[in-house]
Amino acid sequence: QTKTESSPLLSSTPVTVSKILVKSYPYFVIADKLLSVLTWTNDDAWLSLLVVAVYATLVLYFESIVTYFGHILAVAILVAYSILSKHVETTISTKPTLDDIIQLLTSVTVKADLFLNPITSLALTSYDIKRLLFTTVFLSPLYVVITYFLLTPRTLLLLFGLYCLTYHSIFSRVTRKVLWKFRLVRLLSFYMTGLDFGGININKDSGIFAAVKKVNEKVGIKNKDGKPIVFTYVLYENQRRWLGIGWTPNLLSYERTAWTDEFLNESSPTDKFKLPETEEGSGMVWRWVDKTWRLDLTNDGALQLPSSKPKTTANPGPDDGFIYYDNTWKKPSTEDSFSKYTRRRRWIRTAELV
Repeated sequence: QTKTESSPLLSSTPVTVSKILVKSYPYFVIADKLLSVLTWTNDDAWLSLLVVAVYATLVLYFESIVTYFGHILAVAILVAYSILSKHVETTISTKPTLDDIIQLLTSVTVKADLFLNPITSLALTSYDIKRLLFTTVFLSPLYVVITYFLLTPRTLLLLFGLYCLTYHSIFSRVTRKVLWKFRLVRLLSFYMTGLDFGGININKDSGIFAAVKKVNEKVGIKNKDGKPIVFTYVLYENQRRWLGIGWTPNLLSYERTAWTDEFLNESSPTDKFKLPETEEGSGMVWRWVDKTWRLDLTNDGALQLPSSKPKTTANPGPDDGFIYYDNTWKKPSTEDSFSKYTRRRRWIRTAELV
């Protein structure tokens, strides 16, 4: 067996730290074994299958097991502990060095990262969490109907547990990869969570991205006078009125997002919007002409303003520049009323390609 490379830090490890690592080694062994089973990285995959089978049996027949075999179950737990303890003693009997402990600790860290990857890989922002919470609350009646008429809480617990326990198995990974190719599955995920995991809303071949791409392509046929190419970015701020709450950026999961471009593609808010990068080798870069985003008080000419009043402002009021719509974003109006449940306003900012 090839000897693993020793850590250069071990030569300067304090004695106290070394003692703590040695005493913690049995717990590292247990954690490594447990994570190996949960992440399906164990040498014997049958152990992971056994855990899945035991979980399914306990959930489906919990009452019967406790009623008729509760005393035997208690002994079985002690037997499992004894087997695990024997495994730990066998591992410790090899007299591990600090190098071995560091390698085991690294293995535990890698497997823990793999186990938590389904959550950490989402990289949810505070806005995503709010949107997910809002969508979950909004779909609560549907959840109650499902648990009352279609799936019992026991069945939901069984399905959820089996999904988590088999998430890292080869079969589960392949199945998810195949299913995710279907747009219907991605749409269902979007409607259930309010989050776009598969590019449902953002299409870089259309909308503002396509417009910017066309501008970038003009670099090759730039005007002979050398003047920079100017482009005006347009973002729309969308809001929905909720009874008892008022106007908020929390929209329904299946409709447009709180910020979109003029083609209704999802966009970052004005304070997080970044200029696109140009093609490599062009020698050109985008830069802002305007110091900040400004609200179009006319909303692209839909609102009439006195000639003495400015058409844009960098510091608008909470209700300035909005066009109001009904519940389905139809029947636009310049005035708010009880029949209007959605609204949007237009923000603009000019950039140039130099």
